[in-house]
Amino acid sequence: MFVYPLSKRPDFSYLTDHMSQITSIILPFFALIGLGWIGGKFKIVTPEGMRGINGFVFYFALPALLFRALATRTPAEIWQPDILLAYGGGTLVVYGLIRLMAAKIFDLDPTSQTLFAFAGTMSNVGFMGLPLIIGLLGPEATVPLIVALAFDLIVMLSLSLLLLEGAKHANGSKSVGKIIRGTLTNPVVLAIMAGVFASLMDIRWPDGIDYLLELLGRSAGPAALFAIGVALVGRPIAEKRAELAAMSIAKLVVHPMIVFVGFYLVGTVSALEAKAVFLLAALPTAGNVFVVATTYDRYIVRSSSIVLVTTALGVITFSIFSFYIDQIIGVLEHIAP
Repeated sequence: MFVYPLSKRPDFSYLTDHMSQITSIILPFFALIGLGWIGGKFKIVTPEGMRGINGFVFYFALPALLFRALATRTPAEIWQPDILLAYGGGTLVVYGLIRLMAAKIFDLDPTSQTLFAFAGTMSNVGFMGLPLIIGLLGPEATVPLIVALAFDLIVMLSLSLLLLEGAKHANGSKSVGKIIRGTLTNPVVLAIMAGVFASLMDIRWPDGIDYLLELLGRSAGPAALFAIGVALVGRPIAEKRAELAAMSIAKLVVHPMIVFVGFYLVGTVSALEAKAVFLLAALPTAGNVFVVATTYDRYIVRSSSIVLVTTALGVITFSIFSFYIDQIIGVLEHIAP
């Protein structure tokens, strides 16, 4: 058995640098929520103002972000079947299980079930994940992250919006037509379809338009986080503790572990790709979940709470996963068929 000499102290500099890298990205996240809370607490921003901010994000900033994220990537970058199967399959399994839990255990209505499952699987990739994971693993991690992000945007976000439209028009006499029309005219879905089309057609646009899209896209994350802070004013974060606990565990622990199983079953993904996408699945819930909840006027407070809670807990869980990522993937390499 190896024992450290008493005269030699362990070098924790790597761990310190590692934690510093994580907190330097996560702390501004909390600061934006805190500023929103201050704005709401002192009536600088009213609840109606918060909804105006979310309207800007949902109809302008988020579509610009999604369109540019997809349109500026080649089809080869987006279409990587092994990564899509491992990450996408795992994410769909978790989504289905969480939605079933929301219905059977928490007795939520269909709209809240969808938002519950959405919060348990939608990672904060753009605002937090890309700079954090690329900083940890290097620029080579960009492509697998983009592939997983594309799945979230094209499949998971569209699926959630389709289910939300279905719940919204469930009692109508022409519900199928309303569901399809509502989904296809949703600005987020339109942006996704336009982005995929632009990628396939290799469409280019003037630098001025690209800069406009970039400016709008950059504002989506900060604006959503600020609005979350406003929504939390006077609302107990601890409300519905069981639901918050279930969503937090699902997002921060179950989601990455099921994705890990997906990589094991596929067995053809490189170690770097597996590391990048595994860490992506371990990220906290994205602020976009709150934006969608506000747009459909359901599950607003709990959506804002879950973003805050998973981010706070994610400092610990993500740090553990990222610190031991080599050992975790090493297990995968040894047991893979």
